[in-house]
Amino acid sequence: MKKTFLGLGFTALLLGFLSTGTLRAVTITTSNLGTLTGSLTTGGTLVNQGVALESSFSLSSAAQLTIFTTSYGGGANANGTTAVKGGFMPSLVLYNGTGNYVAGQVFPSPIGSTDSTTGLVGDAYIRTATLSAGTYIIALSDFLVQQSPTATNLSDGFIDFGSGTTFSDVQGNLRTGNYTLNITGPGNAAAAPEPGTLALIGPAFGGLALWMYRRRNAR
Repeated sequence: MKKTFLGLGFTALLLGFLSTGTLRAVTITTSNLGTLTGSLTTGGTLVNQGVALESSFSLSSAAQLTIFTTSYGGGANANGTTAVKGGFMPSLVLYNGTGNYVAGQVFPSPIGSTDSTTGLVGDAYIRTATLSAGTYIIALSDFLVQQSPTATNLSDGFIDFGSGTTFSDVQGNLRTGNYTLNITGPGNAAAAPEPGTLALIGPAFGGLALWMYRRRNAR
């Protein structure tokens, strides 16, 4: 089963949308990042909120990976460039080559920048255990595009709890479809620090609760 950054608590929050909104099918797009031999930075634009990007990559030897976005609040990328703020609030989940769950995100990112417009840290972060050589898939989507709580494999697809078109963060601020994804670890590249989980759960949970409260009361 796919796990989210708040575990069962976040799953329960998402299930609250079942009584207040219409669930939508999600369009899957794919890319191949090749074999990772060092740090990688890649980016692009999702055409709408109801899209999930599945990017495959390979490891030729065992490595501990740090996977993070910088497109919500902007900031330093793994390749030395700087991302521009304004992108959507992402969800990141890592699967192996057969589609089984490997690692879920910590959200908000402990290395993320605060968006000066919204006052939020809205980027996502994964720090894995040491992974064996092989093929992996990182799924990137808007935070309201999630797998069902009953899903057991990536092939089970995603459900869109959002509008299907426009991107909004947990406070309802409009965002763009831009994303910047970074992976470090292969080739003994420097990895980002491990997050302090308890310090991260409160702000994320509070923001989601506020956003859902506003959606319900706007109907």
